[in-house]
Amino acid sequence: MIVDPRDVCPGEGPEKVARALAQFSLYEAQGDAAFDEGYRALDAFFGPKGEIERREVLWAWLAGKHTDPAAPISATYHMLLARGVDDGRLAGTRDCFVTLDRAARRCVVLLSHALVLPDFRRTGLAALLRAAPVALARRALDAAGIAAEQAEILLAAEMEPVDPDDSDTAVRLFAYGRAGFWAVPPAVLPYAQPDFRDTAALGVTPVPVPLVAVVRQVGEEDRADISRAGAASFLRHYQAVHAREVPPGDLAPIRERALAGLAALEGERVPLLRVPRGPAEIAGFAPLLRSAVMPLFPPAWRGKAPLDAPERELGRLVAAWSAG
Repeated sequence: MIVDPRDVCPGEGPEKVARALAQFSLYEAQGDAAFDEGYRALDAFFGPKGEIERREVLWAWLAGKHTDPAAPISATYHMLLARGVDDGRLAGTRDCFVTLDRAARRCVVLLSHALVLPDFRRTGLAALLRAAPVALARRALDAAGIAAEQAEILLAAEMEPVDPDDSDTAVRLFAYGRAGFWAVPPAVLPYAQPDFRDTAALGVTPVPVPLVAVVRQVGEEDRADISRAGAASFLRHYQAVHAREVPPGDLAPIRERALAGLAALEGERVPLLRVPRGPAEIAGFAPLLRSAVMPLFPPAWRGKAPLDAPERELGRLVAAWSAG
């Protein structure tokens, strides 16, 4: 079982987590068959949104072909599969990259995708998938000869801005808020994911996807700020992975925009935004709304959906959740 119950934040609900620990087993995918099963599940959900790398790219990572242990930021890819203890059915999957900056003694786990299959939602499995990567980080630090208590461990996730017409965007962030994650203000770190399509073969211009950077500082989940270097590591560690599959020219404008926002901030600590934990805190999503986030990026990156005024969008969001 690749999850330590002590790594699950109390906000996840201890009783539900205990039931999930008894109901499911989590282990790393080994070999083509296990990887294929997990990838097909992820691709069915994330593929239509353009939010997952091509199969051959992730398989090469799993096989270790892209890992360079001597790189300033080393990276390894992991896929976790969750199965029912009783019947062995696939219940969910999580993939992530464990990235390590030895010089800074900083391990950042990039939480790529998480999926709980429909039959197993509301079981507590999602909490296990959010917490399990902490154990992978500790294992990587141990292999590098670095004591976990003398290192910084961050869990990093790319999240969609909140759309008042898509309740799932709020639901997912509620879950991460309860799991100890905070948001780096988009105005400080305007982050975008690169275009993972084979744009050369398609003959199209790459279009980055603006997202919200959320982080869990393991062991300091109640801290409302992060070091400037820690915030920058969100971008730098993701791009250390993306550089293996995305042309440098596609990454440069993403990096320049994100780090320019960070450079404009005064001081060495970056204030974080509390991610709302539930509907009672819905108004706290104001700085994470599409209408607040998308104007930070070039028009070509914003997608086709029109943007409402932030105050009207917030009003619609509050009304939608009040009605629910």
